[in-house]
Amino acid sequence: MRGNQMKEPLKLAIIGGGAFRTPRLVYGLIRHAAQLHIRAIDFYDPDFERMEELLAVSRHVAAKMGSSLVLNPRRSMEEAVTGADFIFLTYRVGGERARALDERCALDLGVLGQETVGPGGFFMALRSIPVTLEYVRRIRDIAPNAWIVNFTNPAGIVTEAVHQAGDRRFVGVCDTPYHLQMEFAEYLGVPVESLEVETAGLNHLGWFTKILLNGEDVLPRLMGEIPRVVSRIRPLSFFTAEEIQAFQSFPTEYVYFYLHAEEVVSRTKDRPSRGELIEDSMTSFFPRLHQLVQDGSVESAWELYGSVITGRSNSYLANETGSAFPRGLNPESLFDSEGYEGVAIRLMEGLVADRRTRAILNVPSAGIMPDLAPEAVVECAAFIENDRITPIPLTRAIPTACGDLIRDTKRFEEATVKAARSMRIEDAADALALHPILRGQKAKAGDVVQKRSQLPLAPQWQ
Repeated sequence: MRGNQMKEPLKLAIIGGGAFRTPRLVYGLIRHAAQLHIRAIDFYDPDFERMEELLAVSRHVAAKMGSSLVLNPRRSMEEAVTGADFIFLTYRVGGERARALDERCALDLGVLGQETVGPGGFFMALRSIPVTLEYVRRIRDIAPNAWIVNFTNPAGIVTEAVHQAGDRRFVGVCDTPYHLQMEFAEYLGVPVESLEVETAGLNHLGWFTKILLNGEDVLPRLMGEIPRVVSRIRPLSFFTAEEIQAFQSFPTEYVYFYLHAEEVVSRTKDRPSRGELIEDSMTSFFPRLHQLVQDGSVESAWELYGSVITGRSNSYLANETGSAFPRGLNPESLFDSEGYEGVAIRLMEGLVADRRTRAILNVPSAGIMPDLAPEAVVECAAFIENDRITPIPLTRAIPTACGDLIRDTKRFEEATVKAARSMRIEDAADALALHPILRGQKAKAGDVVQKRSQLPLAPQWQ
């Protein structure tokens, strides 16, 4: 890692440059490249042709924005990460097909079929963890001091696995809590930077336990106007006022699946799952992208990309929750909002700049959650400064209803890491049974694991 004055250019590498979100990620990075002294980004993906087509769109938007940022496709991971200060991981092992199979397998057995919660997240973890551990091993031979920023889902479990393997310069990033923070800022009519939140939980299972505005905790005030809050803030519209009151804190959107798993199964079992819808969309999108790039119609490719990603974002969680709450995004508003890259940029600024930043990250808890071991990876607010990340202690006790769910889910996460290391089908069934939505049903968990093992793109059991 270079000095903290950011006088020298930083090198950023991205593993997973063939991911659908690459052009949006590049768009966000362009807006901050100058202040971070990033002049070039190296990309690697096993599917080099697909990555090149997405980078053609990305270069086009860079030119439209007047950016001189250089986007380099590399044919080997080693070439991409050599000399890197930061490395982003953003890939989906098995692609959208594997996700769709995960979700349908669970739904057919009457169990929640969702990308990261329950069996979907479990099978994704079993595919992602071995690949990620191997990438990290190879990266450390070449870039031992680089910070690795993980976007690969399930972000918390993948980060847990890497930290258990001994790597301490690996951080998980998710934009779910930051989006909720942005929604609260809009509700209060203030810039998002003026809010500081305390969060308790795990990735895709978290709560805002404190919301500070100019040093004042406004959470009690907001709890007093829940009907208005849920009518204005889409992620909270999924919950009843009674559910939020029971938590005495504000849940992030994925908590919904822990409370309403059976309802979601009833709503989605006889219709395409979200994964199946995304698979269909991508099956249509990539051939069209290929043809437009081949024809030199890169502006049309950019317009196609904007249309598809906006439609995907506007329908987010609508199928599972039955929500009719409109997001109302268009390509301009979507690209001008911050996602994963916004959190990552604050992380990078704090690690290499001469000022402290704050972000919600997946990192070892350092004891801020008393029911969990200090080395357990949690999702929490953290200070970032001088090449260090420090979890911010909670100043309000975690409500019991939240704490119980966090503790039980952490047991499942740790068992999932064990199963990913052994790749024994027996360990997998035992781990999945620990998930709160399975409620200890070992026979049901075993059925799900056995059924998924017989389908394509299953984890590689021993």
